[in-house]
Amino acid sequence: TFKKGEFVGIVGKPGSGKGTLFKLLLGLQKAPSKTIYINNQDITTLPIGTVRNSISYVPTQSYLLSSTIADNISFGYENKNHITVAEAAKKAQLYRDLGKDLENPLSVLAEEGRDLSGGQKQRINIARGFYKNAPYLLLDNCFSALDAITVDKMLQVLQSTKDKTILCISQRLEVIKHADRIIVFDEGRICEVGTHDELMCKNGLYFQMYTAQNKEAQ
Repeated sequence: TFKKGEFVGIVGKPGSGKGTLFKLLLGLQKAPSKTIYINNQDITTLPIGTVRNSISYVPTQSYLLSSTIADNISFGYENKNHITVAEAAKKAQLYRDLGKDLENPLSVLAEEGRDLSGGQKQRINIARGFYKNAPYLLLDNCFSALDAITVDKMLQVLQSTKDKTILCISQRLEVIKHADRIIVFDEGRICEVGTHDELMCKNGLYFQMYTAQNKEAQ
């Protein structure tokens, strides 16, 4: 069950079932009855269009148009709202280095964003997720190319966003540790649930993953 205003971290080893959860939420795979609840409603009882309209999904890989940054942020919408574009760009930390090019018609991205860094592409992708302004925001490993300072600022935005539920898959456990709740997957099943401190006290899979990642970073 996912509650309004909750920031939920999703972690686990590769192939453990994290991505499958997002596929079930997006209706790309059929969820078994009475297994996933959104606002206390069984997801299988809701029309798929209703579910998808309520979700903003930010994938790992971004697809960028050969157009302006603003057009990329508002991709999929006929009538671009310039104020909403600006708000989404600020939340995604785009103004630091790309703000001046946001609405510039002469500043058109190369095909697939070849003229941008990996972090810049990911931030445009994240801004697109904010632009939709759906009640559920799914972040699928979309912080991998961001530097630590940008991640910290992004986390401040996510933690202060109480009008939507945020589900975040990330291999970087420093991103996840501040979540309201962390769900740990192993071999297709949920093996642990709790806050960072609670899971560290359990000495289970999350503890092992976090400890190993900290050693690699040192």
